[in-house]
Amino acid sequence: DLVEEVAIGYGYYKLEASLPPTKIAGEQHPISVLANAARQIMTGLGFTEVMNFILTNETVHYSKMRLKSGKAVRLANPVSAEYSITREWLLPSLMKNLSDNKHESYPQRLFEVSDIIIADLRRETRSQRRLHLAAVSAHANANYTEIRSVIDALLANLGLKNWKVNEAKHPSFLDGRTAQIFYKDRKIGMLGEIHPEVLENFELENPVVAFEIDLEAFF
Repeated sequence: DLVEEVAIGYGYYKLEASLPPTKIAGEQHPISVLANAARQIMTGLGFTEVMNFILTNETVHYSKMRLKSGKAVRLANPVSAEYSITREWLLPSLMKNLSDNKHESYPQRLFEVSDIIIADLRRETRSQRRLHLAAVSAHANANYTEIRSVIDALLANLGLKNWKVNEAKHPSFLDGRTAQIFYKDRKIGMLGEIHPEVLENFELENPVVAFEIDLEAFF
């Protein structure tokens, strides 16, 4: 505002045009480029993108996913009990999407590329934001092979190398049909068949397979 007032007082017509001493052009952040590429690949694989609130509640985020309450960032004065914490992963929100749309036709294949919040007392904000990608596929014949093929296609089309999948266990997934995803010997995500108890908690009748990865781990 001050510069504008000075320019008006001096006279716009007296100002001579000049180029800035440093010539730079804006561009997308690398993580945004990766996120957009992931969106295009997932859409090409037949998934529909959804966008959920970053806020959720402990029932959906933990209880229905067969997890103990974690260290999610909690709101001091939530407007509603439905939105009392920030999410630590995307999959519970996608499961809720399936539950809300169980009256629609199948198969249902959804994905989300969005932020999660992790408590981190070492930081000034006491938390950190990370970009995740998660997807679910629900239909009568959903199985581990399907979701593994999706992961293979996604990572291959992103041009990534040195990644592998190892058998693992997770309360939200079915034993023997669950795996961890590693990139350069660092765990970046999970995939597998959703546990029947989780399906019952969300009142889903069809099998569901899913995966979630941390996109920022690729940098």
